Amino acid sequence: MTDPVSPRKVQQALAYLAGLHGDDLERARQVGAQVQRWRGKSDEHERAWLEAEHRWQLVHRLAPQLRGVVQPEPCDPSRRRLLRQGGALAVVLAAGGWLGWMFKRTMPFEHALQTAHAEAPRRFALPDGSELLVAAESNLRVRYSHGQRQVLLLHGNAYFDVAHERLRPFLVSTRLGVVQVLGTAFTVSDRGVGVQVAVARGRVQVRDLQGREVVLRAGQRVGLDDQGRLGAWQAGSELGPDLRHWQRAWWSFTDTPLAEVIAELNAYVAKPLSVDASAARLHLTGSFPSAEPQVLIESLARVLPVRVVDEGGRVMVMGR
Repeated sequence: MTDPVSPRKVQQALAYLAGLHGDDLERARQVGAQVQRWRGKSDEHERAWLEAEHRWQLVHRLAPQLRGVVQPEPCDPSRRRLLRQGGALAVVLAAGGWLGWMFKRTMPFEHALQTAHAEAPRRFALPDGSELLVAAESNLRVRYSHGQRQVLLLHGNAYFDVAHERLRPFLVSTRLGVVQVLGTAFTVSDRGVGVQVAVARGRVQVRDLQGREVVLRAGQRVGLDDQGRLGAWQAGSELGPDLRHWQRAWWSFTDTPLAEVIAELNAYVAKPLSVDASAARLHLTGSFPSAEPQVLIESLARVLPVRVVDEGGRVMVMGR
């Protein structure tokens, strides 16, 4: 792997470029000779020169008024002119530094994010300024290109607080559909039963496998069933689980199918639970601490017509 170029050397190359593009032809000739010697000293100097040229060209494509500001003036030994030249060069170097930061922010990026079983929610910062909060036993792939930002949610729960970029859409792809950000913070959950999307701020567009779409606003949510079909969107308080509560180590379920409850629970328990067909379609309402999953397990038999049976290490939730 090639080592990154020193910012100081890029600034030095930008200073040479300022001299080369000035109106003093004699000075430009002298600088030209210095540049050749400087570039030949090392591979890092050559890479710094190429980076500086790239930034210089971009600055000169930004706008005519900016070009006028950063264009170096003819060399003049007077103190006032030297101060003006120094100010112009400072603008060039600042613009170069800004462009360097911008390219770092928008350069292609690929990373795998994975959390462990029963792990507390973990925060991840992305290069564009977006933030992810990822729940236990979750698996994601982040892929950024110059034209698109994409997250593949393979399994689990993630909360997205997305930095706005007009020219690069932000997509969350799941096995059952795609969520496109329209400027927002939202949660996507996939524990293997269906996919749930809940919006905390702004708007998202959710598209199912049949191409149908719905736009959700703050406080709304929608589910994708196991066939990749959109359900009816509703307010967040009307359809459980409340996907924001796991961020505070708490589960809140409202009329939630037991199969979904167990799928969420299994990310936190040492012995995964299975639910048989007679109990899978029962619905649960209640709030439980995710840091103490045994509280939820012990509550099931009290609030639903089920029994929890441990059969030699295999825990089953069965209808009575």
